Amino acid sequence: MAILVDYVCPTCTGRFEAWAATPPPTTHRCPACGGPARRAWSPIGLGRGPAAGSERHPLPAAEPSLCTRNPDVLGLCHMTPEAGRAWVARVRGDNRTLDRELAKQEAAAAVRTPRLEDVLSHSHSRPAPAG
Repeated sequence: MAILVDYVCPTCTGRFEAWAATPPPTTHRCPACGGPARRAWSPIGLGRGPAAGSERHPLPAAEPSLCTRNPDVLGLCHMTPEAGRAWVARVRGDNRTLDRELAKQEAAAAVRTPRLEDVLSHSHSRPAPAG
């Protein structure tokens, strides 16, 4: 049985998934730059999948995602950038930043009623590609 494991590369800030046998290795070669990537915190999928060593690598973002820049703050991969910025400020105890971010969100909510998609995502907080 293989499991799907998330890895993050500190060299190119890339994030990718790889199928691995259990127990999964703590490091894996980054398919983008060849550097050593380390396991990232995330829920893992269990199941039969491709052979160990097959992986995919997303196109690099213009800037590193919130979850890549803040690996110690759990849950950022499932938040929009706006919600993630507020969560990081709350975790860090940065009340000024938290107040500013909440004021921005309240102003936006006054214009348009927030929806679930305004808070939750699974895009690693990367902006949508232009075009």
